[in-house]
Amino acid sequence: MQQWGKTAAGTTRWNCTSCKRSSVKKRPDIVYASRAYLFSSWLTGTRSLTDIARTYRVSRQTVTTWFVPYWDHAPIPIIPLSIDILIIDGLYLETRNSCVLIGRTKTLIALWLFADRECYGSWLLFCRSTPAPRVVVCDGQRGMRAAIRDVWPYARVQRCMFHVYQLISVRLTNHPKTDAGRLLLSLAKALFCVQTRRQKRRWIRRYFQWKKHYVSFLKERTAGKLPGKKRLWWYTHKRIRSVRTLIDNAVPELFTYIGHADIPRTTNHMEGGINSRLKELLHRHRGISVKKKQVLVAAFLSEKQREKPTRNFT
Repeated sequence: MQQWGKTAAGTTRWNCTSCKRSSVKKRPDIVYASRAYLFSSWLTGTRSLTDIARTYRVSRQTVTTWFVPYWDHAPIPIIPLSIDILIIDGLYLETRNSCVLIGRTKTLIALWLFADRECYGSWLLFCRSTPAPRVVVCDGQRGMRAAIRDVWPYARVQRCMFHVYQLISVRLTNHPKTDAGRLLLSLAKALFCVQTRRQKRRWIRRYFQWKKHYVSFLKERTAGKLPGKKRLWWYTHKRIRSVRTLIDNAVPELFTYIGHADIPRTTNHMEGGINSRLKELLHRHRGISVKKKQVLVAAFLSEKQREKPTRNFT
């Protein structure tokens, strides 16, 4: 065999001196690996099928055919043996039909699990698949908190402060009409200024003073008959009462980070570095089936899991 020029695709052509026939050497393993890398880079990158087809001088349909075998193999997570601080969150791939539960440390992805919806059962399976961490940072979803209490009873919990503030601002709006609502919103904004134990005690004292001052205000009732219901009264300030209940439930897990510089007080490590990028990729590949969306998410998270953590230079 001797080299006999190249094909139109740039592959070396070989000629047999005895039979005078030319051919191209093929390595199925190399082809499979190279196309797998091409598939992953297209799925989690910014290149389009048209760009890839133009580069390899083939049609878009040919590139689509190359990628067919890789849709059936979703990467699986490599779960670490021990975890110190675990940040967890859920992301819906479709509206209330399919979601992915993700857990990560401050430096790398620890685990992901696909489920039908974000509920107690799915979070219970997620927690049982992960070693017990020392601290869990989460947004405080009800099923998530119940699963954490049942599976990791000794783990400390840090509620995401931004999620708490977001829920408060949604219920009160940015311009409350009552003095109680305006004062409560200012207390919620002051949460981000709490850095020390002294500031924590001061904030809690201000909050209890607010509850004591407006106890009669929150008990005010409106008489009447709701359409289709027999009830003749309801609480006048239901939104402010719901915010009071929200804060009462969140306070025991809201200031875990104080005195521990390594504990984040928000889930920004998850929201900014993982969820926002996944949402962008899901929008870029919109129209694909749920199964393919799961392959996309698994490929992205697997790629993130293999990345080396960045080094801090001072």
